[in-house]
Amino acid sequence: MHPEKSSVDVIAFIQELSSSLRDSGSDSHLRQWAARIKQNDIALMDIISVIHSERKVAMRFSWMLGGIVMEDPKRVFPVVEYLFSHRHEIVIQNFERSLAKMFSLAGVPEAIEGEAVEALFQWLMDPQSIISTRVFAMAALDKLCHKHPELRQELRLVLEEIVAQHTGSVQKKALAILDKR
Repeated sequence: MHPEKSSVDVIAFIQELSSSLRDSGSDSHLRQWAARIKQNDIALMDIISVIHSERKVAMRFSWMLGGIVMEDPKRVFPVVEYLFSHRHEIVIQNFERSLAKMFSLAGVPEAIEGEAVEALFQWLMDPQSIISTRVFAMAALDKLCHKHPELRQELRLVLEEIVAQHTGSVQKKALAILDKR
């Protein structure tokens, strides 16, 4: 948080946010909280501890971050490294989907690039990964190929295998990326 920009008591804000998320996870409710965060210029890193709350609150906070990253990826980017580094402590089912979405929309911090690329390929190839995780992982890896052209061949091979073995949105996204190459 930037003290010169916001006079919000962060601890009180976290308590109010957590309590509110415990009560409701509706899309409009999450958007209202995202708007309050933006309006009060609260840095997400200052309230990231909410992700370690009880499962329901953490999940709804993650959903809120997912909405924010779609509208303002730069606001979310500073917490991506933290979330990835603490992913094994976060008690949200399919949290890798949220991470893949953040990687695809906000980018991958340089400090975790190698480990993130490895995780993205793992999520992409894992038959247990949900479809949206795989689609976001493809998008994130595709973007990373612009920065690291040496990844292109590996991604192409994986995508060709996906096209041969899958149907639906996973195959469609893989074909779209392959067609660009």
